Amino acid sequence: MSEQILHFIKKPSYRRVARDRVVRLKYAVFDADQGSIIEYRDDLYHLHGGYSDAFPKVEAALEGREVGDQVEVTLVPADGYGERLPALVITGPADQFPSDAHRVGAVLEGEAPDGHRVTFAVTRAQDGLITVDGNHPLAGRNLRFVFEILDVQPARPEELAAGRALAE
Repeated sequence: MSEQILHFIKKPSYRRVARDRVVRLKYAVFDADQGSIIEYRDDLYHLHGGYSDAFPKVEAALEGREVGDQVEVTLVPADGYGERLPALVITGPADQFPSDAHRVGAVLEGEAPDGHRVTFAVTRAQDGLITVDGNHPLAGRNLRFVFEILDVQPARPEELAAGRALAE
């Protein structure tokens, strides 16, 4: 009788989330305190590996995961969009704002004294006053992200050069 040897093969590592790989995700964001859904996307591309398009705790949770895995991450404001800053909510006379700022939802760009730019959204335009808010809409909230990994591919040279996943 002949002797047979059985070799076990590891799952291919190219299907795992790792640095310099483009990960296609489906995801939902929930208010972690109320449980309500905030956002849902079924086709998001992410260049993995610290390219600043994902929060560090999200990157850490995705690292080493495989196609088909579901990952859940809860972020407090300090790990996500930060705390709400009251100083970024400004109300003033309408004549001190550009004419396109006279409707709720309009987006304006302002420059801080130190030169960095801040994006503001008009949240109120009433009685000759306009209120703008420079906080991210999700600032100050505890968030729960639920991801499903749909695909993992090596990043193309142009994606690595851009530091982000590029649409196909």
